[in-house]
Amino acid sequence: MAISDKNIRITKNTNTPLGSGNGPKMVFTGAAAGSSVITLEVLDDNTISFTSNEGQIFSLDNNLTVGTIWSVNDISGVPLLRASAGGTIGIAEYGGNVGIGETNPSFKLSVRGSLGIGSTTTTNYTVFRFPSAGSGQTYILPSAYPGTGTSVLQSDTAGNLNWVAMVAGSPGGSGTVNSGTAGSVAFYAADGTALSGTGLIQVPTSGTAVSVFTNLDLRSQNDIRFFNSGNTFNTALQAGANSASYTLSLPTAPVVAGSGYSTILVDPSGNMFFAPLEGGLAFTSATGSRVVLRNRMEHHVWMSAGYTPLAAGPDNVTYLIPDSSDDGATKLTFQLKEFTIRVETPSAGSSRIQLERSSTDTGAFTLAATGSSLIGGFGLTVAGAGIYVTSTNTFAAGTFVTSGNLLRLNYTLLNATHANFSVQFTLNEV
Repeated sequence: MAISDKNIRITKNTNTPLGSGNGPKMVFTGAAAGSSVITLEVLDDNTISFTSNEGQIFSLDNNLTVGTIWSVNDISGVPLLRASAGGTIGIAEYGGNVGIGETNPSFKLSVRGSLGIGSTTTTNYTVFRFPSAGSGQTYILPSAYPGTGTSVLQSDTAGNLNWVAMVAGSPGGSGTVNSGTAGSVAFYAADGTALSGTGLIQVPTSGTAVSVFTNLDLRSQNDIRFFNSGNTFNTALQAGANSASYTLSLPTAPVVAGSGYSTILVDPSGNMFFAPLEGGLAFTSATGSRVVLRNRMEHHVWMSAGYTPLAAGPDNVTYLIPDSSDDGATKLTFQLKEFTIRVETPSAGSSRIQLERSSTDTGAFTLAATGSSLIGGFGLTVAGAGIYVTSTNTFAAGTFVTSGNLLRLNYTLLNATHANFSVQFTLNEV
């Protein structure tokens, strides 16, 4: 291309109609003759039009009120870029792609880098940017507005976006969930699939409880802590340094009714249960944050040893039921366990002995009548010759004695030949 080929030719024909090739125009030539040139013409509506032998390239209109002010066109005359009098800019309206920071854009609008969307009233803006480690994703926007209420934007694995209504306790999945207290929070094991039933964790706004419907794991030997009413100190539970897992199941009922204090036992399967403290215990209690265990007291009492009464009737010797040996003051209740009589007699005659309790516990006995004995009501009858021993462990129902009661023997029917009475009995604390 020689410099002699470059030329700008201006043709001033004011009376020649357009289209004849002879109207006013400017022809811009830069190559040898016969090559395509760019021609500038003034159209009837005062539009300035740049054309080539392939069609209009660019046009500029002097009308700033309506219509297109300027446009850049393709070979068919379809505008690639244009601006209207109303301030509308058209870019690739009928085909092609627009690239920002792109040499060869692959999409209708392709932005390489960050896209900032600013506010109309402030200098603030929101930036959208593709992740640096991304591989390219396509998201298809919803085709309509959300329904009533509040919705969240959800995507399927193909990138289709759709609006999903928020449901109380819902994580955004489809379907319905159980209704709960307004404003409560629930966590579900779902990632967009249909929801039903009760959430795995529920936190109601009333603050009464946190409900967990699955296992709750505390890792790394961390504690579960129970704080006092002032939130100053806590009681903590944590896992031991065990090398194998095991499960302890709490008791299904509180302490055994009527059995006093109990202790927790664990069977080989890990089931825990309350068991009363027994095995000869008189009572259990908790004093000063200490468990107090006391064995039942047993008294072996000799009322007489080799004694021969002078006549039938009550003996003058009495026995006072003692208080607790722990403190000398606590009143105890006993029941008769065994009553034994040993007697020596040369004849086969019989004697009856009653064990009586004072009605006033002051020494006044008014129970000397027949049937007043604590032993079977009628006393114990001994009979035989030689050395004779008899005993009983059967007593009238509800026969109990208490600390401070007075007991005595009453030989209501005495055989004169009987001698050397040895009488003993045993008391067991209730």
